[in-house]
Amino acid sequence: MFRATWTWVVPLVGAAAVFVGVMLTTPPGFRTIVDVVFGSPRGTVADIAAYTIGSAASLALASLIVVAVACSVIDLLLRRARNSFVDRG
Repeated sequence: MFRATWTWVVPLVGAAAVFVGVMLTTPPGFRTIVDVVFGSPRGTVADIAAYTIGSAASLALASLIVVAVACSVIDLLLRRARNSFVDRG
């Protein structure tokens, strides 16, 4: 698994894109990271920060797993096709 460089780069980039996409579309967005890291959110601000960061992280993890499996399957199929082509030639 992950023999070729693209099989681990593509899932990481995809997961990062999903994380950024969720953070951009969910108010208040990236400000919640600053609030959590450098501040101590309380009340509804804490609820909003937890929802935003939690949803972005969980969707990014799910996309990382799905894209990693897809890339592994594609890499396996490409290697088998390449090996069968070399064996025939």
